[in-house]
Amino acid sequence: MKESSMSENAVSARADAATAAGGAVAGGAASGGAEETGGFTAEAGSLTAETGSAKEIGVIDRSAAILTALQDAPMTAAEVCRRLGYSKSTTYRLLADLRTHRFIVRDSSGLLRLGPFPGRRSIATTNSVLEHLRTLTSESVQLWVRVGEDRVCVRNVEADHELRVSRGVGTVLPLVDGGSAALALCGPGNPQEFYATKQARVQGTASASVAVTAGGILLALCVSYPLNREPDNVAGAYRTLLSQAAVELKSLLEGSEELAVLKDIARLALGAKSKP
Repeated sequence: MKESSMSENAVSARADAATAAGGAVAGGAASGGAEETGGFTAEAGSLTAETGSAKEIGVIDRSAAILTALQDAPMTAAEVCRRLGYSKSTTYRLLADLRTHRFIVRDSSGLLRLGPFPGRRSIATTNSVLEHLRTLTSESVQLWVRVGEDRVCVRNVEADHELRVSRGVGTVLPLVDGGSAALALCGPGNPQEFYATKQARVQGTASASVAVTAGGILLALCVSYPLNREPDNVAGAYRTLLSQAAVELKSLLEGSEELAVLKDIARLALGAKSKP
């Protein structure tokens, strides 16, 4: 009887020990599970931070895509949506932010184009105005600067027509040779004053111009074209377009680094001309 009792007590003790051991294992597993859960929580936090960074990068990428598109040509907000395939809400939010920081501006016709920040990216902003004018007129557009008794072409965008009038950047022409740009550069620099000529310098060509003063520099914005494509009403076709573009150019150029660039182009062109 004693042996049986002792045996039963031993079995009971072993069972208790096993139970305790099992509890310890379970506790260890639970503790390990908690540690692993803690690890996953940390990883989830890391993923959340990475997702936030990804969103920021996405905003930068989309904003850069908008600026690249507008560098090609001015557009409406709806055209930006269609071209890039963004939702209206996303596009309008990005455009509003870009306008707030002056990366882009809305012109008088409602088109969005590159703005003056940072430091007015000279070639992009000036050329975008000329390119827009070319789009509206379907003709070549030049920007001329007066230097003494000469005029120098400092910006040029050519028409897409096979037959077109072309004036390369750096072209130097005496004012006495005539042409609408020369007449405009001999005037007061009022963009509301419109000048047009036919075959003034080259047979079979015509042009229309207005002048504007920016930072003390007199410039002429000129649309040139073959005479066989001249509109029936030249002033009606080009006066308002040229005047609006000239006013926009003035606002972009005032106080910008571009004026120094234009001066350098003119100076180098004149220097090259004077060399034997």
